[in-house]
Parts: sequence; C-alpha cells; structure tokens
Amino acid sequence: MAEAGHHGPPPGLHLYTRDGFVGQMAVAIRPHTVFEYTSVTGPHAPSRVALDRVECEDATDARALPTVFARTRNDVVLSVSRRGAPMPYAFRNTECDELHFVQEGTFEYVTDFGVLTAGPGDFVAIGRTVTYRVTPSPDNTESLRFVVETPEQLNLNPPAPFGMVNFGRDVKRPVVSPGGEDGETEIWVKSFDGVTVFVAPHDPLLCNAVVDGLAPVWQLNLAAIAPLTYATGGPPGQFAQTPTTDLMLYTLSSRPPAARPPQHHNADYDELIFYVRGPGAYGAVKDPATLAWVPKGVAHWGPLEHVPEGYLAWLLESRGTLRLAPAGLAAAEPMETGQFGLHDGAAGPGRE
Repeated sequence: MAEAGHHGPPPGLHLYTRDGFVGQMAVAIRPHTVFEYTSVTGPHAPSRVALDRVECEDATDARALPTVFARTRNDVVLSVSRRGAPMPYAFRNTECDELHFVQEGTFEYVTDFGVLTAGPGDFVAIGRTVTYRVTPSPDNTESLRFVVETPEQLNLNPPAPFGMVNFGRDVKRPVVSPGGEDGETEIWVKSFDGVTVFVAPHDPLLCNAVVDGLAPVWQLNLAAIAPLTYATGGPPGQFAQTPTTDLMLYTLSSRPPAARPPQHHNADYDELIFYVRGPGAYGAVKDPATLAWVPKGVAHWGPLEHVPEGYLAWLLESRGTLRLAPAGLAAAEPMETGQFGLHDGAAGPGRE
C-alpha cells in the first residue's frame, strides 16, 4: 500500500507529539515510511465507521434514546440518532454535557432557556442538567445526528478571542418564546445507572424570560469556523475543549497550504475524524457521515487537506482510549492509515 504522488514532507519525516498539538514534540527522519501495516489483530485497530449505517432505535421508536456506538476510558459516550418523531418526554442528563452535531435534517431544540433550530453542519452544546426536547422537522427526508456526552464542561475556546470564531455573528443562544402548550409531562433524568422517569403536572420547558446570565446552551455551524492556517504548514487549532483537555475539537475542513502533513505519532489522543460532506474528498474518504478512527500511538500519514473542491470535516481528540460498542462494530471496517481508505488485509477492531 505504498504512497505515490505525495506533496509536502519527505516520506521518512515522522512527527511525535504530546498533548495533541499543544505539547512537546520531536521530529525524526526515517529511512522508510512507518504508517503502513499488513495486518492487525485486536481492539486497538484503525477503523472506518459508516455512521449512517448504525441501526438506531429512535428511527422507529419515539421513546428510544440515541444508539451508543462507542465509549472511552474516561466515560465519554458517542451515539447516533435518526429520530423520526418528536421526543414525547423532556430529557435531562445529570452526568454529562452533551454536544450534538446535525449531519442531516432540521431539528427544533426546546430547552430550559429557549428554543434553537439546528440544521446540517450545526453543533448544539447542552450543559449538564439542562432539560430539553428535540423535534425533527416534518419536512425531513433524512434524520441523522451524532451525540457526544462528556463528564466535563465543554467550552468554546479558540486560540485567539477572534478570527477563528465570530462570537457575535455565528454563536447563537436559545431564544425565549413565551406561551406554548402546557400539560402533564414525563421528565427522563439520565444518571450513571440508567434513566429515572418523573411525571410533572406542568411542562418544565415553558419559559417567560431569561433575565440574567448566559444560557448554558449554544449553537455554531462547522462552516463558520475558520481553519487555522500557516504559511509553511502546521497543525489545526482547537475551537472547543474540556477543562482538562480530555476532549479537544477542531475543524479539519479543507485548508491551505498545499503541503501534506508529516507522518504523525499521537502519544496521548485517539483521533476521530468526522467527514461531513464534499464535494471534495479527504484522502480516500468521500462518503458523508464517515468516521475515521486512529487510536493513540498508531502512526498515520494524514491525507492532503488543501482540496480545491473543498470539504467539511471535524476532528475530535480523546485522551480516553476509545472502544467501539456493538452497534459501532457492526458498521465498522478496517482502515489503512495513509489515505484513510479501507484496508484489504486487516481484520479490524475486536475481529480475528
């Protein structure tokens, strides 16, 4: 699986990093490439996951929760949702902040602090214990969202106060819409050991006004996040992270310069690349809703990012080592680590 026609660093350039892209680093020149492998057996194996092939219970059962496809050692949970009908209950997560990414469809988020309408490419962040209800648009022909649950607070934190994210224009907060239909309401409260169902005499999401403070809910579209670029090439910059940097989020959309990044050895983070859409491809990845997972400590040579046609993608770095759940394994295939194409000779995670 030799690489041909590459642009950028020589094949032997090998970058080792700590703390993702913000810690110590070392660069070596090797006599050959080090990202290739002919076979792999075991759970720590690079994989591509077709997230649109994950079977989701909430596609047909309105009372179902999103389907878990992966977990990390640090209690981060990743799920897929194809919700086809409004949630018939209000939902509150007592353990985690949640980040929702809309891949397909349009959704109304009614929260404790007002209403947001989210569409393709939108991130919606919901703080721990904020109550909400999601209603898909009746015009949706497809419905697909990804949900990240983290025990830590997730904050917008670009490397500069302006430039990458226009907070005044592009970061949206819920809008209060007084009134609405009241009535007896189920409230599902999720904790570490399951869901507890309360029945309340009134809808807890009805709100007259937010009179002080900042709502712990925000919305931001991936296309509005400017990629961090350098004249001579360099790593992406995070736009959001948790306080301990257990999770770091980056836009990995098409960006100059034309140089391909060096082979990379990430000592501390699993890399999860969510390819959203083209028209351009990210290496061998061209199907929307594809997840390319490179576990920490596995050498890889990332594809060229400067694609004239353009594409949208985002990167989630996780300190906690990730493992695919059964629903994720069912939609996963072994991946080579040069262009992130499918690997013909590997078994894949957890397979012999």
